Amino acid sequence: MAAYVPLVSQDPASGGGAVESWTLTSEKYVSRRDRLKARLIASLPRFAQPGGLRHRKIGPTSYLDALRGYAACCVFIAHSFNSDMPTWRRQPFVSIVFNGAGMVALFFVISGYALGCRMLMMIRKQESEKLLNSLASSTFRRYIRLYLSSIVAMFYAMVLVRLQLYNGMHQPMYRDTLWLQLVDFMGDVIHFMNPFGDIRGWVNPGVFDSSYLGVLWSIPVEYRGSIALFAFCTGVCKMTTRARMISTWVIIVFCYIWQACYISGFMGGFFIADLSLSRHPERYLNLPCNPAVSAASSSTSSCPQSLLSKVGHITLLVLGILLLGQTDSHRLGIWGAFPWGYLRTWEPYWWDRSGKHMFWLGPGAFLLCYALEFYPALQRPLHWRFSQYLGDISFGIYVTHVPTIIATYYKFLVPWREATLGSSYLAFFPGIVLAFVIIFTVSDYFSRVDAAVVKFARWSQSKLFIQWH
Repeated sequence: MAAYVPLVSQDPASGGGAVESWTLTSEKYVSRRDRLKARLIASLPRFAQPGGLRHRKIGPTSYLDALRGYAACCVFIAHSFNSDMPTWRRQPFVSIVFNGAGMVALFFVISGYALGCRMLMMIRKQESEKLLNSLASSTFRRYIRLYLSSIVAMFYAMVLVRLQLYNGMHQPMYRDTLWLQLVDFMGDVIHFMNPFGDIRGWVNPGVFDSSYLGVLWSIPVEYRGSIALFAFCTGVCKMTTRARMISTWVIIVFCYIWQACYISGFMGGFFIADLSLSRHPERYLNLPCNPAVSAASSSTSSCPQSLLSKVGHITLLVLGILLLGQTDSHRLGIWGAFPWGYLRTWEPYWWDRSGKHMFWLGPGAFLLCYALEFYPALQRPLHWRFSQYLGDISFGIYVTHVPTIIATYYKFLVPWREATLGSSYLAFFPGIVLAFVIIFTVSDYFSRVDAAVVKFARWSQSKLFIQWH
């Protein structure tokens, strides 16, 4: 019988021929046990895994991912723990946490920056072939990226409907049989997938959304804004930087006149990216065409900011937070009617009344992103590991929070709190903490499905696109 030789003692480079060996039963057991353990750990949400919130390389645009994550959390809080009563939630600067519409306006500015940055680098480097490939790829994959993930979220909501844990956001969605439920679901999917629907850019009585998941109203808006941005990049790619920036502001102003605020948001983010590249040309001149370049390269190549610049950007940040915290009424907590009693007199009289609340949210989102972009010290909290993790699961938080919070918090946790803890302020704390844990868990798993959708979009492109010679 051949002797057992430990694998670490074998030398495959030696000339003595192959060494016959086998794995002991105990080693097989340990190996299988370790693999099972690794799989079980990987199946946990990332925040529950050892080292799950690992540190990663931070680039100049990493803060935008985290900002999107915090904005998604604010939407979750606004839909779950808000109140129509004049409470502490209406106080200055606190009110931003409970303003879901303001966070959606912030999404549009972030998307404009994120989608336009890489193309702007190619435009500035005059790489026409790469720009064409990028435009074709982005246009092709954007629909799959947004809509397929949204359909997965709709299916998740439909499952909760069948379990009678959730029954839609507008009207009851439960059907008598599974077959009728599936037919109704497919009809809603086909309706929702229409990219040519009546899209206005804000929640209105006839808003174009999904009956199973009303928060998806912003997905068609996001898609249309993305396509508008790609078309704009195509139209201005041969312009000078000055002409391109002027054209960007012309579009912003006219879209505001036409009440197409979401397009203005995308263009505002695009302008911030363009201006940032003008101030930091090293991001595209000396480095590969990638937005996630080293943050150190931009900080070391730029001059220290003056005190006036720092104060100015902090002022813009505070003003942006104030505008994004716009309340439903004219009153803002201890400040009373200031400043909304005055600011709302500037809202255009020809705008649809259901969308007038968007007038100041766009400038607020623009000022917030502008201040963060050009005063990097303000980005530091957004570089924390937890902040970056929120950015990774932001889409999941946004699309799954409504059915999840209804099926868990309002269905079970609220009755439990009323029966055992009462109605004091402290009595709400355990349920709210548990609600956040549940939302983060569901969003973590959804982000894995979302990543698979992104891979599927890339795979589809690789199969359908051909190389031009």
